[in-house]
Amino acid sequence: MRYSIFALGLVAFISSGKADCHHPSAPPDTGDISLYRGRNCVGRYLNVAAMDTCQDWPEFDACSAITRKGVTCDIYKSDGCSGDYVTTIDSSGYRQFCGLGPETIQSVRCRAA
Repeated sequence: MRYSIFALGLVAFISSGKADCHHPSAPPDTGDISLYRGRNCVGRYLNVAAMDTCQDWPEFDACSAITRKGVTCDIYKSDGCSGDYVTTIDSSGYRQFCGLGPETIQSVRCRAA
Protein backbone atom coordinates (compact mmCIF):
# COMPACT_ATOMS: atom_id res chain seq x y z
CA MET A 1 0.00 0.00 0.00
CA ARG A 2 2.77 2.40 0.89
CA TYR A 3 4.46 1.86 -2.51
CA SER A 4 1.25 2.53 -4.45
CA ILE A 5 0.74 5.85 -2.61
CA PHE A 6 4.35 6.82 -3.36
CA ALA A 7 3.94 5.90 -7.05
CA LEU A 8 0.72 7.91 -7.28
CA GLY A 9 2.44 10.93 -5.74
CA LEU A 10 5.35 10.60 -8.16
CA VAL A 11 3.00 10.51 -11.17
CA ALA A 12 1.23 13.68 -9.96
CA PHE A 13 4.57 15.46 -9.48
CA ILE A 14 5.86 14.51 -12.92
CA SER A 15 2.66 15.49 -14.72
CA SER A 16 2.50 18.87 -13.01
CA GLY A 17 6.18 19.42 -13.80
CA LYS A 18 5.50 18.81 -17.49
CA ALA A 19 2.39 20.99 -17.73
CA ASP A 20 2.77 23.67 -20.40
CA CYS A 21 0.77 26.44 -22.03
CA HIS A 22 -1.21 23.91 -24.06
CA HIS A 23 -2.21 21.91 -20.98
CA PRO A 24 -5.83 22.39 -19.78
CA SER A 25 -4.58 23.64 -16.40
CA ALA A 26 -2.55 26.49 -17.95
CA PRO A 27 -5.30 29.11 -18.56
CA PRO A 28 -6.12 31.33 -15.59
CA ASP A 29 -7.78 29.69 -12.59
CA THR A 30 -9.44 33.04 -11.97
CA GLY A 31 -9.15 36.37 -13.72
CA ASP A 32 -8.26 37.17 -17.31
CA ILE A 33 -4.56 36.35 -17.60
CA SER A 34 -1.97 34.19 -15.86
CA LEU A 35 1.62 35.41 -15.77
CA TYR A 36 4.12 32.56 -15.28
CA ARG A 37 7.58 32.88 -13.83
CA GLY A 38 8.95 30.14 -16.10
CA ARG A 39 8.98 29.70 -19.84
CA ASN A 40 6.08 27.85 -21.48
CA CYS A 41 3.66 28.46 -18.58
CA VAL A 42 5.51 26.59 -15.85
CA GLY A 43 6.48 27.55 -12.33
CA ARG A 44 4.92 30.10 -10.00
CA TYR A 45 2.15 32.15 -11.51
CA LEU A 46 -0.04 35.16 -10.86
CA ASN A 47 -3.70 35.36 -11.95
CA VAL A 48 -4.87 38.88 -12.81
CA ALA A 49 -8.41 40.20 -13.38
CA ALA A 50 -7.94 43.30 -15.54
CA MET A 51 -10.86 43.44 -18.00
CA ASP A 52 -11.24 47.02 -19.29
CA THR A 53 -9.07 48.34 -16.46
CA CYS A 54 -5.42 48.58 -15.48
CA GLN A 55 -4.31 46.39 -12.59
CA ASP A 56 -1.08 47.22 -10.74
CA TRP A 57 0.79 45.18 -8.13
CA PRO A 58 4.28 44.97 -6.68
CA GLU A 59 6.81 43.51 -9.08
CA PHE A 60 6.32 39.98 -10.43
CA ASP A 61 9.02 38.36 -12.56
CA ALA A 62 7.43 36.60 -15.53
CA CYS A 63 8.57 34.81 -18.68
CA SER A 64 5.30 33.68 -20.26
CA ALA A 65 1.57 34.30 -20.05
CA ILE A 66 -1.75 32.93 -21.24
CA THR A 67 -5.20 34.54 -21.35
CA ARG A 68 -8.74 33.25 -21.11
CA LYS A 69 -10.40 32.55 -24.46
CA GLY A 70 -11.77 35.76 -25.96
CA VAL A 71 -9.41 38.04 -23.98
CA THR A 72 -6.38 40.06 -25.14
CA CYS A 73 -4.04 41.68 -22.60
CA ASP A 74 -1.19 44.19 -22.78
CA ILE A 75 1.53 43.81 -20.15
CA TYR A 76 3.88 46.51 -18.86
CA LYS A 77 7.07 46.79 -16.80
CA SER A 78 5.79 49.93 -15.06
CA ASP A 79 2.68 50.53 -12.99
CA GLY A 80 -0.29 52.41 -14.46
CA CYS A 81 -0.20 50.64 -17.85
CA SER A 82 1.36 53.78 -19.28
CA GLY A 83 4.96 52.97 -20.09
CA ASP A 84 7.52 50.26 -20.63
CA TYR A 85 5.19 48.14 -22.78
CA VAL A 86 6.39 44.52 -22.98
CA THR A 87 3.98 42.66 -25.27
CA THR A 88 0.37 41.77 -26.07
CA ILE A 89 -0.96 38.34 -25.16
CA ASP A 90 -3.93 37.46 -27.37
CA SER A 91 -6.64 34.89 -26.92
CA SER A 92 -5.29 32.58 -29.62
CA GLY A 93 -2.66 31.18 -27.31
CA TYR A 94 0.21 32.15 -25.12
CA ARG A 95 3.40 34.10 -25.51
CA GLN A 96 6.85 33.66 -24.10
CA PHE A 97 8.41 37.10 -23.83
CA CYS A 98 11.56 36.94 -21.73
CA GLY A 99 15.09 36.90 -23.04
CA LEU A 100 17.87 35.63 -20.81
CA GLY A 101 15.80 36.11 -17.67
CA PRO A 102 12.28 36.99 -16.56
CA GLU A 103 10.84 40.45 -17.17
CA THR A 104 9.64 42.40 -14.13
CA ILE A 105 5.93 42.99 -14.77
CA GLN A 106 3.96 45.56 -12.75
CA SER A 107 0.70 46.15 -14.63
CA VAL A 108 -1.77 44.60 -17.07
CA ARG A 109 -4.74 45.88 -19.09
CA CYS A 110 -7.15 43.44 -20.79
CA ARG A 111 -10.00 43.76 -23.28
CA ALA A 112 -12.36 41.54 -25.24
CA ALA A 113 -10.63 40.07 -28.27
